[in-house]
Amino acid sequence: MSTVHRCVRRASMAMLILAAVGAAACARDEWQQPDRVVADMNLRDGSVVADVGCGRGYFVARLAKAVGKTGTVWAEDVSEGALKGVKQAVEKQGLANVKVVQGEATDTHLPDGALDAALFVNVYHHVPQEHRAGLTADVARALKPGGYVFLVDWRLDAKVRWDKDCRIPKDNLIAMMAKAGLALDAEFLYLPHQVFLRFRKPAAAE
Repeated sequence: MSTVHRCVRRASMAMLILAAVGAAACARDEWQQPDRVVADMNLRDGSVVADVGCGRGYFVARLAKAVGKTGTVWAEDVSEGALKGVKQAVEKQGLANVKVVQGEATDTHLPDGALDAALFVNVYHHVPQEHRAGLTADVARALKPGGYVFLVDWRLDAKVRWDKDCRIPKDNLIAMMAKAGLALDAEFLYLPHQVFLRFRKPAAAE
């Protein structure tokens, strides 16, 4: 095979990979409804929000737009590899209001009392059971009084092939948050495969 043919073949394979990635993202958008999820977080210009367990940053750019130039998005994950991709995307898109932070199992390294909101999307079922309470308490520490946790995770009966052996019952998620002092404040029912729960940290005067 000539050098030209090899280059053409590699370019074709790269295009196929990019097309597959794009198709997967579009498919997820249909059931994840990320714009509606972010809209229901009621973020404003100047809000401070953390995407905890952000992975490769599916929600990061949307959150950055929602909080405006005066707001801050903390993109947190324990995976150095995932955060490398987030950093590259943030730099490419010029998202100056995004801060990338590598956390640990029970320490997000987020600042104390700084967050208006924290978002978890399909995170908790990946967290080892012995670390869940510590992670939840740490995020509660990082919330401002009156701040919110928005938690999205698989329903037990979700009609998807992923994570069937480690899904967490909704009541267990609620109890876990309650132990960290976070009370269930609202439930959104439109996601076809996931629970979408809002928890609130008590305000200072409560």
